[in-house]
Amino acid sequence: MNERVAKSLIIAFYLCLGLGQLGSFVPVGADEAKPANDGFDKPYGYYVNPILEAVKANDEQRKKITQIVEELRPTIEPLRKKFKEKQTAFLSGMATGASAEDLLVAQRELGRIRGEINDQYLLMRLRVRKVLQPSQLPAYDDFLAHKGWVKKPNTK
Repeated sequence: MNERVAKSLIIAFYLCLGLGQLGSFVPVGADEAKPANDGFDKPYGYYVNPILEAVKANDEQRKKITQIVEELRPTIEPLRKKFKEKQTAFLSGMATGASAEDLLVAQRELGRIRGEINDQYLLMRLRVRKVLQPSQLPAYDDFLAHKGWVKKPNTK
């Protein structure tokens, strides 16, 4: 097999892997008329009040948890914006037939930004957990699991 064909096959393989990751942004059975859920369908901080209610947070906890969310806003909000911009460019490149190399670079950048966002949200969740009482943790975990943020293990 010549070098050019081998390179094309490798690029195609990685592109397929990248498209598989892109597919993770689109829920199975999603309605074609609705935009894909990329994890950013709600504005940053949207879930603070529902979380506070789910865990029945007292006034002091409400203040601390809200402060945690607000402290991370300057880090997370620009990352979310950058991700949306890069995602739009990536999808545009897919639609217009951009080169495989350009698409791979764009997909890697999306993955890197998504990783940074995930790190920040994990930091937030860990900091919130420290504020909660042990009796509140099951309600918090249940809330996160039902919002799709955490895979809840099968207990069957």
